[in-house]
Amino acid sequence: MEREIKLVALDLDGTTFNSEKVITERTRKAIAAAIKKGVIVMPATGRQKTGLPESFTSIPGVRYALTSNGGAVVDLWEDSIIYADFIPYKTACRVIDHLIQIDALIEFYHDGKSYADRKSYNRALHVYKNFPDWFKEYIKVSRIPVDDLRERVYSGKFNIEKMLASFDDMILRQQLFDEMHNDPELSVVFGNSFNVEITAATANKGHSLLKLAEKLGIMPEQIMVCGDTMNDRTMFEAAGLAVAMGNADEEIKAMADDVTLSNDEDGVAAAIEKWVL
Repeated sequence: MEREIKLVALDLDGTTFNSEKVITERTRKAIAAAIKKGVIVMPATGRQKTGLPESFTSIPGVRYALTSNGGAVVDLWEDSIIYADFIPYKTACRVIDHLIQIDALIEFYHDGKSYADRKSYNRALHVYKNFPDWFKEYIKVSRIPVDDLRERVYSGKFNIEKMLASFDDMILRQQLFDEMHNDPELSVVFGNSFNVEITAATANKGHSLLKLAEKLGIMPEQIMVCGDTMNDRTMFEAAGLAVAMGNADEEIKAMADDVTLSNDEDGVAAAIEKWVL
């Protein structure tokens, strides 16, 4: 029986992006063709709304985005939040105090924007000095440095989608993860090779994806997802068709219904061409 896919959710880094952080023309064309066929195609990322790549959002028909690891699902056309799962106030206060105590590089996402502690921001630019130019530029343009990050959390005026702690000491990073990943009030994942990403306990890509699908009248079995790391695990559990990239973690490949080519071989395009077009 042929699958009827109505919604495609795509992780960005390591999945839709190649290693040069480019969405290739073949991938853009495949996304556009799926949309023209009536399929909803959307990014599903740990990035905040202002960190979404124009190379994806400018494709005609891209309307929705799952951001902040599920902390917020947004309607890009209406500039509105469809579904949000914010970190509870008391929990956010507890987390920010702990992150300050361990001297992490700290930021949080609110209303699609990233607010970074100014000292952390300045230190990060030094820590990341040997990183690729695209990454340093992304940090500069997507973060708002502030002097009063803790005060902003404690004010209660900020709905916090996600909190991040980055490290130049990977032992401290692992220690934080070990301390927090069993916290019943939090969902804690590794977003990349040097950070820890923290959301509300029920905020994850899979849960938020299903919330959007429910609103749109789409069944789980009509959803296809593509991803590469354990940060995509909940999407793989939620969707009817889970496609792992050729470069994906082995744990993700083991969960997948299909394994496509790598992100440097237009794996997302190949998956869309195989299962949607």
